[in-house]
Amino acid sequence: MQALKALVIFMGVLIFAGLGLLVYGLLTRVGGEDTAEPERPQSLKAFGIVESTLPAGATVGRVSVENGSVVVEVRQSDGGVEIRLFDLSTGAAGGTIRLLTTP
Repeated sequence: MQALKALVIFMGVLIFAGLGLLVYGLLTRVGGEDTAEPERPQSLKAFGIVESTLPAGATVGRVSVENGSVVVEVRQSDGGVEIRLFDLSTGAAGGTIRLLTTP
């Protein structure tokens, strides 16, 4: 009986400590505002219009800007996906990654 009582007390302390850590984690993620300014490129050069042809039936899924590049997700009509990279400073196509579906 003594061991069972000690076990229940120990579990109660663990639950209390876990809740405390949970509250601390929530407060540090939500409460603190990020005061650092985002990193900006030192100089942006105008590069005009960049054209990239999509295959018939393809659609643009997502577009994001990361590390000075524009990442464009192109969804193919057959279920495949292409990821196209463009350099922000020059507008040049950096490359294409094709993810094909198996039959």
